[in-house]
Amino acid sequence: MDYDLTRLGTREFEHLTQALALQVLGPGVQTFGDGPDGGREAEFRGEMRYPLPSPDGPWSGFGVLQSKFLQRPKGTNPDTKWFIGIVRAELRQWANAKSKRVRKGALPDYLLFATNVVLSPDPVTGGVDLFNRVVQDLVTELELDVKGCDVWHFDQICRYLDLYPNVRQTYSALITPGDVLFRLQELLQGTASELGGLLANHSSKELATDQWVKLGQAGEADNERLPLAELAIDPIASYADPDGSHEKVSTVRHILLHGDSILRPSRQTETPPYVALIGGPGQGKSTVSQILCQAYRVALLKEATDRLDVDTADIVQTFNDEMRRIGLTLPAARRWPIRINLSEYADAVARGESISLLRYFADQISRRTPDITPNQLRSWLKAWPWLVVLDGLDEVASPQARDAVMERVNDFIIDARSVDADLLIVATSRPQGYREEFSPRRYVHMRLEPLDTTYAVSYAKQLTQLRHSGDPDTAERVLERLAEAAEDELTARLMATPLQVTIMAILLERRQRVPQQRYRLFSDYYQTIYNREASKTGPVAKLIDDYRTTINHLHERVGLFLQVQAERAGDSDAVLSKDQLSQITIRYLQDEGYDDTLGDALAARIVDAAMRRLILLVPRKQECVGFDVRSLQEFMAARAIVAADADQTSGLLKTIATSAHWRNTWLLAAGCIFHERPYFRDRLVTLLDEIQAADELSLFLKPASSLAVDLLGDDVAAQAPRFLRSFTKHAVELLDEPMEEFEGYEFSDALWSVAEADNASRAAIEQAILKTLPSGGHGAVNALSFLKMHWDGQEGKLAYAVKRGLDKYGRADGGLVSYIGCTLLDHQFLISGLNDKTIKLAYSSFWEVVEPFIDVSEIPNGREILNRLFSGVNVGFFITPTGHEVAVSANYDGDGQRIEEMARPGVSDALIAAAEDLPVELWMVRYQLRRVCQSFHERRPAGVALLRSASEYGELASLLPEDVPD
Repeated sequence: MDYDLTRLGTREFEHLTQALALQVLGPGVQTFGDGPDGGREAEFRGEMRYPLPSPDGPWSGFGVLQSKFLQRPKGTNPDTKWFIGIVRAELRQWANAKSKRVRKGALPDYLLFATNVVLSPDPVTGGVDLFNRVVQDLVTELELDVKGCDVWHFDQICRYLDLYPNVRQTYSALITPGDVLFRLQELLQGTASELGGLLANHSSKELATDQWVKLGQAGEADNERLPLAELAIDPIASYADPDGSHEKVSTVRHILLHGDSILRPSRQTETPPYVALIGGPGQGKSTVSQILCQAYRVALLKEATDRLDVDTADIVQTFNDEMRRIGLTLPAARRWPIRINLSEYADAVARGESISLLRYFADQISRRTPDITPNQLRSWLKAWPWLVVLDGLDEVASPQARDAVMERVNDFIIDARSVDADLLIVATSRPQGYREEFSPRRYVHMRLEPLDTTYAVSYAKQLTQLRHSGDPDTAERVLERLAEAAEDELTARLMATPLQVTIMAILLERRQRVPQQRYRLFSDYYQTIYNREASKTGPVAKLIDDYRTTINHLHERVGLFLQVQAERAGDSDAVLSKDQLSQITIRYLQDEGYDDTLGDALAARIVDAAMRRLILLVPRKQECVGFDVRSLQEFMAARAIVAADADQTSGLLKTIATSAHWRNTWLLAAGCIFHERPYFRDRLVTLLDEIQAADELSLFLKPASSLAVDLLGDDVAAQAPRFLRSFTKHAVELLDEPMEEFEGYEFSDALWSVAEADNASRAAIEQAILKTLPSGGHGAVNALSFLKMHWDGQEGKLAYAVKRGLDKYGRADGGLVSYIGCTLLDHQFLISGLNDKTIKLAYSSFWEVVEPFIDVSEIPNGREILNRLFSGVNVGFFITPTGHEVAVSANYDGDGQRIEEMARPGVSDALIAAAEDLPVELWMVRYQLRRVCQSFHERRPAGVALLRSASEYGELASLLPEDVPD
């Protein structure tokens, strides 16, 4: 078979030739990794098994393999000319006594070139003969003491791939020409070779299903479908290189390029093989994963369109064309993709099913393509590269469910490594409550950046032109209004996510301008959709128009109950049954004074409408309803909370204040207060004080400060300077504590923006910075590291204070605190683990380091509990030039068992006391103790207690099983 070597790229072609050298030449081959190669991809010494047969016998001595890859072949003659030119240049380099390769190493006895270029075998004019003549003439001319020189060209490499199936299989997704899934029996052996037709069939079905972006995912009542390919964008994400530097890249392009590498454990590099994509509500995490899977499906099926039905072939062509529009090309490595919703998987696990991830994959595939077994998939995993998308860890709120899911994900990774699988995993989560469950040792963390204005307007233009392709006047009007919105600072900041841009574009179809605050954006959108549905003809529209209060109440109650339900194990993918919806509706109508006959009849009409679609409530599963978008569910839950009386609202907000699962709901409720309940604003500020001082754990973690950061980021008080300054004063308290990576980004962005907008807030931030730095303790280290990572080198009104602080306490010789804060503590660098080639670490047990600072006398069996809590955790120490041992890394990965240990009486108090007593050299240990406490604090369930604490929600509490604990 002839193979498509051009798909390999330079790096993988080098690796392929190294693998062949090990097979063909023998065990005396030493290969080299990425980087400057000194004119060689491999060396070989001693007697080789090559060439055989040969009248002069096999090579014996020292030799060098050099790979020369041509990315875009043009034809045999020009390609041969290119290769011969490369060979001439290489021989002259070997003859140059001043060249680095000659100075640092001996001249080889044998030179072996490998190229993907086709060299004709014609004995007179062919490329092989020309190569031999050129080499012989130049060796003589340059007086090179070379015993032999040979070339592996395209045809020779193809024959070697035929001979060595283990090498061929490693690269099969890159080198196999044509319709790969339909040719598996030519490529693979065993069970996997029988799967081609089934997997092609499954990929075709998934391609058709995933071709749409449903505007129902933004709450669009008509559930209008638009082609994903024509609406796709490639958002920007930032990530940390292994050396600690930060890069911004196009997310899809970067992941596809990463996937073009061989990611087998046997080929492991310093860069983690998997990707964790972190982004806030509506930032497009799921859409990115959808585009990635579609790209790989198209790559698999593109050469097999003659075997596909007409509709599928059209989807393949359209997606391929639209990828070019956004600057993307199809991946070279034709990975087989599979995407799962982690909340659905969590529910399957919580139902008591002992279900591995591989078995779940098989079950999901078998729903549409029968007869796929886990054993077949295991063979397929070993034989062929995969993309696995694990979407929505944040939607798995229950600590037990999340830990069970992560345990099975890690089991799957272990199983994949045991068969040396070429596996790319892309996992997604919101940053709220994310504590690096996807370990940085395995996952590169990419943070989705807010859309800049230009990108947002471009996306809105695509959306508007698609929605109004037959109405250019409307499209032009909407685009003009969007352009005006982009020029206003506050509305432009709302255009930070695809979801919010979509909502704005729909709003501007019927109004001149959009709101300037996130809660109002959702509220006005809901009212716009409601009014549009009510203005239609027919009995459902009349029902909607006549019973607005009832239907509003129903949306709010359903949103709140589903948000509670999603927090429980087994109900992550929350839905409400028809019977439950009926109970809520009947109870409300009874409270409104309807008699049983009229109330039951009206409730039946409303519930029947909801089973088809009622504004934002949509059919989900069998005889159930829910919301298509979690942000809309959270919006309705927020309205339900604020609908209670002032005292109850205050208590409810306090109940959910520390929960990561409820964070977006809390913020939307605060937005509702500022927009619709102005009398409650001062109470909200007081509430932050109460949340911050609730107990010792809150004083340590400062949850109200985190809430204040998010309130600033949401622009809740942008037009109320008094409250803006109150939130700022709460937020700056976080400067005293080491922050998680994503928490630090949000803190940086929010405070920088508010400093630019309000002079008094800027002064408060400056004062906090210049007050914290001289303290000489953990707060000073944190402030220095934070300022250096996030704000050093910035320009703006706050920059001068930052520069003064860094000059005085950082860049000057500020002693140990300065050394730690500004030399070692780049968060991403440390959290990901230091590069041992740069800094040598000495490791100690975390428990041994912490034990001298912990009083276990108040904890029953305290020593055993704390020992279990930190079992297997190590701390890395670096010896400074002044002889101090500084803790600079720790490998703590929280899990459910440790969360349970944290819940024992006295444990959190002991950890807080230890954190306060740690010397500044153990800053990273304090960071990890705070992180452990945060995981415990924000993952405690709050929803059931919320329902049972307020008489307002009696009918919702009655829907809960009686044995559900608070």
